[in-house]
Formats: sequence, structure tokens, C-alpha cells
Amino acid sequence: SSATPRPMEGLHEICPPPFLLKTFEMVEDPYTDSIISWGEAKNSFIVWDSFNFSTSLLPRYFKHSNFASFIRQLNTYGFRKVDPDRWEFANEGFLAGNKHLLVTIKRRRNSRPPPAAVEIGGTEEELERLKRERSVLVAEVVKLKRHQRNSEQRLADVEDRLRVMERKQHQVMPFLAGVFKNRRQLAAANRHVEIGQKRRLMMSPGV
Repeated sequence: SSATPRPMEGLHEICPPPFLLKTFEMVEDPYTDSIISWGEAKNSFIVWDSFNFSTSLLPRYFKHSNFASFIRQLNTYGFRKVDPDRWEFANEGFLAGNKHLLVTIKRRRNSRPPPAAVEIGGTEEELERLKRERSVLVAEVVKLKRHQRNSEQRLADVEDRLRVMERKQHQVMPFLAGVFKNRRQLAAANRHVEIGQKRRLMMSPGV
């Protein structure tokens, strides 16, 4: 009869949608933590590297590389962006180590914004983030160049001191050589005098 449930009915209510399962697997995978990972409290996830996320992970899991489309899907399932300065998203049913909670996340009906608006907004946010990252990198380059100049100056000072020491060493060496030479000559003269004295004593009649 029509009241008898068919085997496939209701399965979509038990199994989470593929999008949620694949996203959960991406976030849980420790080998992709440099690209996407759980937040510190484990109740949100962060896309750290949107470029590699779009070019490597999205094609692997979703067969496309459209980051804006991924964001649009998150919005469809009620995820919210929790940090304006980075791609961090949260949903009460999306928690680390709690895959069974994915079934509590329901797809919104007729509530998502137009796709073009999502893509444009996502692009503008990404552009602002890239501008901030560029400013940080420029400041880092300036700091490294300043440190390099300081290091080069310290190296030049050490080299100057080394040259002065070497010059002094070259000046002292001839003097020391002369002193040692005079000492050897003096010792030889003393030995010659001693030998002469001994010979005279031996030749003296009173000896």
C-alpha cells in the first residue's frame, strides 16, 4: 500500500549530505592542517591558504576549484563567518571529532543570497586580505634589509679591527726578530769570551 515505506525513503535524513561529509574529512585530515584545520576551540574551521585550498583540495574532494562556490555552499548549510580577517567558519553541528552531529545541519530553503553577490563579496574580502598580507610582507622585507645593513656594518667594523691588528703584528715581528738576533749574537760573544778565558788560564804557568 501507499503507507508502506520504501527502503530508500528517509536515508537522506540519516546520512549527512556529501558536501558536509567531504568538508569534515578535509578539516579532520592532519596532513592538510597548513591549508585547512580546526580552530583553537575545535568548534570552527579555518582556511589558512585559500590559493592551495582552491587548486589542490577542492579539485580532490569536489571536482572543481571555485572557492566562492564552496563559500556559497557553506552559507546554504547555515555556516557563519566568525572572523572578519580570515576565512573562519562555524556551525553548531560542525565540531571536531563529532561526525555524528553532521546530521543535525540542515540545508536552508530559499534563503541564500544570489550567487553573484556571494562571489563578488568573497572576492572583495579575499582582495582585502591579500592587501593586508602584502603590507605585512613589505614591512618584513624592510626590517630584514635594515638588519642586513646593520650586520654588514658590524662585519665591516670587525674587518677593520682585524686589519689594524694584522698591521701591528707585521710591525712588531721585525722588532722581535731583531731582539732575538741580538740575543743570539750576545750569547755567542759571551761563549767566545769564556772560551778565551779558559784557554788563557790553561796556558798560565801557575796552573
